[in-house]
Amino acid sequence: MPYEILMPQLGLTMTEGAVTTWLKNPGDRVEKGDIVFTVQTDKVEMEVESFGQGYLDRILVAPDQVVPVGTVIATLSDHAPGDPRAEATAGAAFSAAVSPRARRVAQELNVDLAGVKPAKGKRITEDDVRLFHRANSGGSAAAPAIEPPPSTPARVIVPAAEKPASLPATRKITAERMASSFQSAPHFYLGVEANAAELVRLRESLVRHATDRFGVKLTYTDFFLKAIAVALTEQPRVNESWSDGNIVRRESIDVGFATQTENGLVVPVIRKGDRLSIFDVGRERAALTTKARDGKLSLAEIEGGSATLSNLGHAGIDWFQAILNPPQSVILATGRIAKRPVVVDDEIQAVPTVMLNLSADHRVLDGMAAAAFLARVRELIEAPALLLV
Repeated sequence: MPYEILMPQLGLTMTEGAVTTWLKNPGDRVEKGDIVFTVQTDKVEMEVESFGQGYLDRILVAPDQVVPVGTVIATLSDHAPGDPRAEATAGAAFSAAVSPRARRVAQELNVDLAGVKPAKGKRITEDDVRLFHRANSGGSAAAPAIEPPPSTPARVIVPAAEKPASLPATRKITAERMASSFQSAPHFYLGVEANAAELVRLRESLVRHATDRFGVKLTYTDFFLKAIAVALTEQPRVNESWSDGNIVRRESIDVGFATQTENGLVVPVIRKGDRLSIFDVGRERAALTTKARDGKLSLAEIEGGSATLSNLGHAGIDWFQAILNPPQSVILATGRIAKRPVVVDDEIQAVPTVMLNLSADHRVLDGMAAAAFLARVRELIEAPALLLV
């Protein structure tokens, strides 16, 4: 019997994905445990093993095509290509009721219905036909062009050489996810400037000690992450998120940090950051950053999270406002630490400062709760010795 390969659910929050690369071709032998394809989710790209065995019969989705979890994306056959039993088995496997509209679309697109598999149930729909056509034609499964009425202005056809390249799955999914976050969560923003003089001094005094003893070079990101974790512990309301009309509280303090890779932005998560020393935070941050850049993060290392840090200080940015990382209710954006004019004892002095900008979900937090959280983060950055306790 044919074996269906489905778009897998690789994490609790994954609802859709895209095949970035097929590592097997139709007709290839596939054994259990073989890596058949790679999938780009809204968070990371992962290799996917086959749970069945046989010969790769049909590939039903094209690379970079985003489909819901559970969609049939390919099939395995018991018989090698050219074996008469292969076609007979395939015919039996794909014998399903065909809706009139699906049949009409199949005729328009010249699709052989014997190769179309319903994504749900036993009825082939118009969407099934268009999906199959798009996967096997290398183009889009748009409806046949209709001549515009005489009053319609003429359309300009862009030459192929001038057409922009299609978005890769990584960028496409990220764009959709960020658009959804910005549209569904009512963002509001708070910002403060923190005196970072003590932070600069403390980090400089600890850098060599941390490198020699723990094998990690402490960064300002490590102190920001630890400050967020401590503030979350003291203000559990911020460690909540919006889910299906309800506010849900997390029991663990898990802080993510935005990391840029060749394949896009990912957010590794440091688990139980409130229980880690600043040196342990630095070690975890360094290890996760390396795995992110090597493309070796697992979903367990990027799922969940209480809050996210996005630090663009290394890029020379002074301040910016970040979009929430769903389902979290806060994200802290930090810029570069630089000397700026500050009034100290009624005198203007050049003091290292850093801009802290908090984005918050108004469904979960009001202004006072978010302000109290940001104020505590600022206090910890201005008195960083408290992060060593």
